[in-house]
Amino acid sequence: MRAVLDPELSGEERRIDLKHMRFWYPYYADVVTDVAELRKPRVEKRTLKVINSQSQIDYEPYADDQIVADLKAAQETILLNLPRIPADRNIPYKKGSRYLPDKYAAVLVAHLRMHWDYLEKLTQKEK
Repeated sequence: MRAVLDPELSGEERRIDLKHMRFWYPYYADVVTDVAELRKPRVEKRTLKVINSQSQIDYEPYADDQIVADLKAAQETILLNLPRIPADRNIPYKKGSRYLPDKYAAVLVAHLRMHWDYLEKLTQKEK
């Protein structure tokens, strides 16, 4: 499989990226919500390869607009809950990693911006 950010990707390959995001973004929202609610976060323990492969199966039936709606809902959840977390409280990104809220937000923004920029480039290229 070619790199996810390859601008020559087909429509189906683009869906690979959307399905990848559909797993991770709501996952981040759940972790942030758990920490904000003082619950132990359910941190992903599977390897990235396994998670990303499974996301392709799990979200195949979803229409693109449903995936985008789910991403928007996750965004709202993150924006609502991240400011509720004290600045000195660590947030797990995945098993074995912990970040303070500012760093966690920066990691999320960088990861998601990469995907959004990629999808935006593909949209512009099609016009």
